[in-house]
Amino acid sequence: MRRTDRERDAAFAWAVFDKAPYAVLSMYDGEGGYAVPVSPARVGEKVYFHCACEGKKVACLVRWPQVTLTAAEVTGLAHFSVNYRSANIRGRAVRVEDEDEKWAALEAITRKYCPKDMAGFEKYAAAMMAKTAVYRVDVAEITGKERTAT
Repeated sequence: MRRTDRERDAAFAWAVFDKAPYAVLSMYDGEGGYAVPVSPARVGEKVYFHCACEGKKVACLVRWPQVTLTAAEVTGLAHFSVNYRSANIRGRAVRVEDEDEKWAALEAITRKYCPKDMAGFEKYAAAMMAKTAVYRVDVAEITGKERTAT
């Protein structure tokens, strides 16, 4: 990281991911970079996201599983600049095949994004399990950065 004065620890970076409303998943598509927004949630130090069972994202992840997840938030405006908090994860995306792990991941995603719907989670998740792919990002590196100038 070039601006080491803005570098933050892993606990900071995890907090950014936990709070972020979405993250951008970046991967290789055979020609260059391919990036899409995802709704990640974590269980411990594993990050999960869900998607359709097929499509360009899945094709890329199968062939080139190395990914980056980026989350950021604007925390204020400064003279001709923006204050922010950001986090990056580098790792390997792995399709979750274990039913218990997949269920726990979907529960974590639902708890983060739809906490008011948890009463109906079991019925909904049971109907969606076969139609939904879940990926886990095995984290190789997590970094955080913050700009707080006034």
